[in-house]
Amino acid sequence: MSETASLLCVGSELTEGRTLDRHGRFLAQVFSELGIAVKRIALIPDERDSFRAELTREIADHRLVVVTGGLGPTSDDLSREMISEAVGVPLEFREDLWTELCGRFPGRTIPDANRKQAEIPVGATVLRNIVGTAPGFAVEMTRGAEVTLVVALPGPPKELVAMVDDQLVPLLQRREGLVPGPVTRATAFLIPESELEESLLRNRIGAIEWGTRVEEYRITFVLRGEREADRSAMLSSVIGDFDEYRIQVDEVDLVERCSHRLREAGHVLVTAESCTGGLIAKLITDRAGSSEVFWGATVAYSYEAKQEMLGVSRDSLAHHGAVSAETVEEMARGALALSRGCATIAVSVSGVAGPGGGTEEKPVGTVWIGLFTVDGRLTTRRYRFHGSREAVRKRSAVAALLLIDEALGKLPSLLDSREVLGI
Repeated sequence: MSETASLLCVGSELTEGRTLDRHGRFLAQVFSELGIAVKRIALIPDERDSFRAELTREIADHRLVVVTGGLGPTSDDLSREMISEAVGVPLEFREDLWTELCGRFPGRTIPDANRKQAEIPVGATVLRNIVGTAPGFAVEMTRGAEVTLVVALPGPPKELVAMVDDQLVPLLQRREGLVPGPVTRATAFLIPESELEESLLRNRIGAIEWGTRVEEYRITFVLRGEREADRSAMLSSVIGDFDEYRIQVDEVDLVERCSHRLREAGHVLVTAESCTGGLIAKLITDRAGSSEVFWGATVAYSYEAKQEMLGVSRDSLAHHGAVSAETVEEMARGALALSRGCATIAVSVSGVAGPGGGTEEKPVGTVWIGLFTVDGRLTTRRYRFHGSREAVRKRSAVAALLLIDEALGKLPSLLDSREVLGI
């Protein structure tokens, strides 16, 4: 597809610097994989005149215009009416969309303000929102022989990503007759984008090209061109620059895979968390069915909590500190004991998330992770992460999940061996 696209990210919180825009980059990467060139990304405040002027200009200049945000129920959510006005198609209230929205909140009375979320331009294609409440839509504007597709997507990142992957990409492929070429997919964890790019450049074979998508807990990337054997060889070289856990073949959802492997082998996880503050437990329990594989979590932040709740010894804390191999070992052992035979794998995390609290011996970003299993296998590892407090916490959670995934690849299934492991 040689036609170009424009991305309009709507929200005064973006133009005033209160929120960082991530949609433009994400969508540009997605469209690049489809062969659609994004020529402009603009941030627009919640103001009618600015919105109208930008949208009118972009529709005239591009065959694809994507608007993100502004689909909520409040008076400053303007995307529906601005798009309706720009393409010359009135809005209609859709009973089916309203019924679907109300069904998300059984037993509750939905405010009338939400009714605007069931309005879309007449004849528009609905983009279902499987995560949130506001549906998106795609509507065409015809000017002589020229046709521009205008797409409205929700602002919340999880809603937008799900809608793009599940509905917008297939819609564009059908509409433009796009046939995805052969690609090799992979996922990177705990690797800066710049380091991944250097590895890809260093290991490039022939005319292979690639596209990367930076997400909250991972980077996914695709290799295109040349033969499958060449792409596989290049990916093997990239894995060699790091390891088989931080670079994995195919698009990998780490939480989903850990949960699946726990379930398949009959294992149950328990966590003991300090600097991550329960983030590992949150990521696991965000998924339906997590009660089958997750026993519970202890967030033990202070020295006293580690002693009282997990049985960490006073001597370990006094001689080695909270951020140490000795402490995370005792935290993991204590968490497993706390489950009283219900859990089979315990993971523990303690670190210096920052911005303060670091020392010369244990600078900010130092994190220890421990893993202890019901058959007595113990692993402790030291990491050094860089970035903000939030970044250190997120990377610590990913590192813990990678350690769990690695351990599950080595542990026997409990479905046939509960006597062997003494359960």
